[in-house]
Amino acid sequence: MTSIAMRTENRQAGAPQFRAVAGNRQSVGRTMGEALDALTTDWHDDIQETAVFIQRLRPDAYFTAAQYHRMQELLTRRATLTAQERVELETLIDAELDATVARTESLIRPRQP
Repeated sequence: MTSIAMRTENRQAGAPQFRAVAGNRQSVGRTMGEALDALTTDWHDDIQETAVFIQRLRPDAYFTAAQYHRMQELLTRRATLTAQERVELETLIDAELDATVARTESLIRPRQP
């Protein structure tokens, strides 16, 4: 199954822009639906099943406030990061993706009381 991550990005004048990412493919749109449609238009029957993960990029039980704030700090300077900072950013991005998966699993399989 192919997974798609939806991310909100800021662009000029604070207007929202959405990015859909599936593997090495990406697309952007003014809405989540537009970004998703642009990403999947040429998939035809190549991909049968898809799961869409909407990354809210906020601290929670799966991705701490310290991780979130550090990731935001590195993202704002991404053009000037050192090699060590790039590795740190990639590690944080991976951690946020793992958190997204954990959030999704918690919705599918709620914790037993």
